[in-house]
Amino acid sequence: MRNEFWNGVDLPRRLAEDLDKPPRVEWRRTMAPELSYGRHAGPARGDARQAAVALVLCWDNGEWALPLTLRGAHLKHHGGQVSLPGGGIEPDETPCVAALRELEEELGVRPAVHWLGELAPILVFASNCVVTPCVGVIDHWPEWRACEAEVDCVVRLPLRELMEAEPASPLAIGRGPVRFLAPQYKAQAHSIWGATAVMLAELRGRLERVARGQ
Repeated sequence: MRNEFWNGVDLPRRLAEDLDKPPRVEWRRTMAPELSYGRHAGPARGDARQAAVALVLCWDNGEWALPLTLRGAHLKHHGGQVSLPGGGIEPDETPCVAALRELEEELGVRPAVHWLGELAPILVFASNCVVTPCVGVIDHWPEWRACEAEVDCVVRLPLRELMEAEPASPLAIGRGPVRFLAPQYKAQAHSIWGATAVMLAELRGRLERVARGQ
């Protein structure tokens, strides 16, 4: 599939139309780590928190790109991992409102986001959160100012790289005595795995379906 499609100015409209359709189960399975046992699909425990992340396509020098964050290694949950900006949903917030608030808190800018819709909710077992990925568009690449308390740096992922690259060799993960492999994407030499990779896999699947005109 050619760069001209992934970088087309009409892509957000077509993606928004696809977000009204159900996802395909196999999209997420391709990037699910070993030993996940389908947990990303739930069901969640009764005390699970509701959360949202901002998955925003930014128009930057003739192409779409996604801002990801490299989380500080000191953080309790997912420290040192590449993630999407996001956090808990407050009682008076919608997922998109929470995603925008968290985007500003983590990246220091509150841009004008045109929200297109949502991906399927995902259970992040390690932090006991049910996350709603909110998909939006920004007409430029903001001058991000990463919050030093939470974010080490902003990781730029061009959409064409997500769409055209094959997953890298699986990443070996250790959690105490447990060892398992996790499929991963690469961006600026950083590894993207776990729930973030699973969400990106659904985005990729949807865009591939859009490209095929289905």
